[in-house]
Amino acid sequence: MKTSLSLCILLALLACSNKSEKTVAAKDTVQVARDSSPDGQLQSLSYEQRQGKHLYARYCAVCHGTEGTGDGFNAFNLDPKPRDFTDSLYMSALSDARILETISQGGRGVNKSVLMPSWGGRLSIIERAYVAAFIRLLGKPND
Repeated sequence: MKTSLSLCILLALLACSNKSEKTVAAKDTVQVARDSSPDGQLQSLSYEQRQGKHLYARYCAVCHGTEGTGDGFNAFNLDPKPRDFTDSLYMSALSDARILETISQGGRGVNKSVLMPSWGGRLSIIERAYVAAFIRLLGKPND
């Protein structure tokens, strides 16, 4: 009897601790979505945008900045300065194909700054499309 009571209490404690871990995981997911929004508002990210965010942070943020404003760590050393992806007027004028072409061929390939490397040899076409989806998200106007 004592063993079954102890077992029930142990299972109840484990169930409670599992719920709190799920709550923390859900809060982390919401924070990731909130951090991805330029104005900090909650917004849901598609799978492609989430993957693009990770790739952008690894390969692009050093120049373009974590928020896409062109103020990354290395931007100080570059002339011309990296593109500001939060400029919704400029970004809305670009097609998805043009963004993908720029990522693939680099600045030299699209008659822009030769300082931007081409990522066609480093990232697969799908990874480049993910980055383009995230960059497109940065350029959406705030409603």
